[in-house]
Amino acid sequence: MKIIKGLSLLIIASFAIAICSCRKDHNNGSTTTSSLPKYEKRWNITGVTSHRPALSNSAHQATNNTLANRPSDTAANYSAIEFLINSYVIFFADGTVQAGQYTVTSDTSFVLDSVGTIHITSITSAAFSFTITPLDGATPISLTADAADASGAFTSPADIAFVTTTWTLDSAKFYLPVDSSDYYFDTSVVSTYVTFSEYGTYLKRFIHSDGQQEYQTNTWLWSNTGNSQFCYGNWDGQNITNCNGLESANIISYPSPYTKLVIEQTDPTDPLCFYLSKH
Repeated sequence: MKIIKGLSLLIIASFAIAICSCRKDHNNGSTTTSSLPKYEKRWNITGVTSHRPALSNSAHQATNNTLANRPSDTAANYSAIEFLINSYVIFFADGTVQAGQYTVTSDTSFVLDSVGTIHITSITSAAFSFTITPLDGATPISLTADAADASGAFTSPADIAFVTTTWTLDSAKFYLPVDSSDYYFDTSVVSTYVTFSEYGTYLKRFIHSDGQQEYQTNTWLWSNTGNSQFCYGNWDGQNITNCNGLESANIISYPSPYTKLVIEQTDPTDPLCFYLSKH
């Protein structure tokens, strides 16, 4: 059974009857974007002391979050941390990841849910030093990091100029007839956000009606030279290096200023189009 998340009851009702072309004209309305703080990028950890913070469980914890049950005295094992719009992803050297929301509390501090409070020691465009005070009240952990280079995943800014941002899911439709009984629609999800980062991070953020948030992390790469199709790995946060044997999707954009996007899954057994607006 396929799970569809992030759709309102109205959209879910239309799923059972709506069959349309993904390439049909889509209104290109106005949008408002916010400027990104200078820490919103990926940082590769270069120094670490103390232990890994304990992580809090929640009713809607991300399916790839396997860290919550680990003891708080596990040796620190940070590899990188990436800040996206309102979200973060922590990458550990053992291949596990932790994703969640962050809230800015001052010019020098912000809170990572399920982790703790970050206090900025110093930051430039190339280097970042900070301390995490864990939620469990344990000894703070200090880290230093260097700004990551995105060129390993994408060859030029033009490759990622319009797609690398956070998008809001507006609606979804089938482009081929399907048996709707094969799909489960999660009606508790009221909002869905999708982020593509220039470092190859592919993040989904689901907001539930009870206020809880759920995250899924993945990796994306262009799978053709025209930058109109991308591939992605399993929803486990692991990096991918090529598109061999992976799921793929077409990207259909609309005229400048590129505030609308359609993602068309290429698998005919899962024929869905997702309509997105720039967040």
